[in-house]
Amino acid sequence: MRKTQHGYSLAELLTAMAVVAILAGIAIPSLRQFAASSRTTAATNSLVTALATARSEALRRSIPVSVCASTDSLTCSNSTTWNTGWIVFTDGSGTAGQVDGSDVVLQAWDAPSGNMSVTSSTKYLRYDARGMVWSQTTDYVFPVTFNTLPSGCNGNNQTKVSVTIGGSPQNTRLACP
Repeated sequence: MRKTQHGYSLAELLTAMAVVAILAGIAIPSLRQFAASSRTTAATNSLVTALATARSEALRRSIPVSVCASTDSLTCSNSTTWNTGWIVFTDGSGTAGQVDGSDVVLQAWDAPSGNMSVTSSTKYLRYDARGMVWSQTTDYVFPVTFNTLPSGCNGNNQTKVSVTIGGSPQNTRLACP
């Protein structure tokens, strides 16, 4: 009678495990880079959406509309760090860049996911009734910039959004600092 063997030898099993380990070592850093790039893109798109919403609402309502960093989705945090989220609100009464009087919060965005850093060159951005960036203050140095990058940033995972006095945002992908 002839016996046939079934299964794998120890040498075959160790060889297969070595190949899997090498492939995993190559793939995991690429997946991390891809995930960081995706989080940066999502945070940047959310910010650009807020800027576009503010501009279109200013044009539609014919009143100033602002975007600012917010920790509670109701008031401005008066900070150039926007990690906690941001709001778009009508800004026709009282102090520019602050929700007060008859101002109405139009939309709120939560903090970006994935431990993202979002910083700006200003505490708020105000669009006038013509959709132009309101420049009646010394708070702005043009272009107004927003930088978005993930924690432990590497490669080209930083995004810079620049808003000129004309009001339209422009994205640029940059190398991490």
